[in-house]
Formats: sequence, C-alpha cells, structure tokens
Amino acid sequence: MGFHGIATPRFAVVENLTDLQIRTADLLLPLFVKPLHEGSSKGITDRNLCWDRSKLLAQAKLLLEHYRQPVLVEEYLPGEEFTCAVLGNGDEATVLPIVGMNFEALPEGALPIYGFDAKFVWDRPENPLDIFQCPARITSKLRASIERVTLDAFRMLGCRDWARIDVRLDAGGKPNVLEVNPLPGILPDPVDNSCLPKAARAAGIGYDELIQSCLKYAAARQGVDLDGSSSSRQATPGERALVAGGLA
Repeated sequence: MGFHGIATPRFAVVENLTDLQIRTADLLLPLFVKPLHEGSSKGITDRNLCWDRSKLLAQAKLLLEHYRQPVLVEEYLPGEEFTCAVLGNGDEATVLPIVGMNFEALPEGALPIYGFDAKFVWDRPENPLDIFQCPARITSKLRASIERVTLDAFRMLGCRDWARIDVRLDAGGKPNVLEVNPLPGILPDPVDNSCLPKAARAAGIGYDELIQSCLKYAAARQGVDLDGSSSSRQATPGERALVAGGLA
C-alpha cells in the first residue's frame, strides 16, 4: 500500500531468526511482532510490544515456534485506533460511522491494543467490555482523513461489496492502515462487540438491511437485477432462488 501512497506502519516479514536482525535493522523501536497469517487477534498480547532487540528476539522466537508461520514486525503506532466499515463498490463505496477504541475501558496497566485478551478474556457476556465508541468522538477533519485512507485502501486492494478496515494514528496523528478485513465479522446480536453491524446501526441500517445491501452490491457488480427486470445477463437458478426467498 505504501507504493500507492497509503500510510502503513513500516514493517518486515520474518520467516526465521536468522533473518530477524537483517530484516528489522532499519525499523525504529519500539516494535510490535505478531503472527502473519492468524485472525481474531490470535497471538496478539501485551507481550508483543518490544522495547529492545533482545525482547524482539525472544518474542519472535516464541511466535515462530508456536504458530509455525512467519511473523510480521511493525513499528509501533502510539496513537488512537479506529475501525471503519465500508459498504459499496468503486466510487460509490462509503464509510459508515467510524468506530473508535476506548482503551480506557481496558484493565489498569493494559497496553492500548485490541488484542486477544480484550476480545476473549476481558470481554464477557456477564461483564461486557465497553471498549467501542460509535460514532467515534473525533473532529470532522480527522474523520475525513480516516475515511479517505480507508477508501483508498479499500479500492486499491480491490475489496468488494463490504469490508472493515482498522486504522491507527502515528505519533504525528496521521491515520495509518493496520489491517484490511474483506470478510468482516457480522454477529447479529447488538450486545456482541461486532463492529460492522454496530457501525450500520449507528447509520440507521438494521441487520437484515445490512445483509441485503451486501447482496445487492454484489448482484449489481455481476449485472444481476434482483428486482426481476432486465439485466445484462441471465440470472442463475441460485440467484432466482434468492429473489424468490424475499432477499431482494
């Protein structure tokens, strides 16, 4: 993304400890290390923040051995974090109300990251973690900047129909793309901390409408008219079944 002018943390992908020092030599401490191919914040904890090279070596060794995959080493961004839901395609893609991370809700002394503990240890049904602000309480200028980098990443990577993109501010307050989720979580229960449905509700979009919107964007992209009028190609039996089932 950096080639296309989209800000991201400087990083290196490391496959073994032999390459660690060489590949990360020009990265500035502190560094954050995490498994390259995992999801749902697996392997992401406070211990992954490394303030010196010896800690980086130890944590990279642990992750390489445990997850048996390369690790991603990034320069740590100390600013606020947001996640942005996108609906649509191309020039018509839009960002729903931005979700801000309220790291003050984390236990005292916890690193301000939305890692595995925040998602699955500290956030329990009987004691939910009030970590999200939606819409995020930010200035209109910052909102516009976050929306711009979000849509730039969405379009450059060829995302389609919907996605959720994580953004974090660097030390100078500039939004950087941390992660792109082209198949985001969509838990339907409002009490669950599922960010795309949460952003949709803040925009006045109910869960059923959210799912139908994604279907309609995908159908339009494929030239399928779910209203049953003429289209650029014949609908498949499966598509006709969706229309008959009332999802149009």
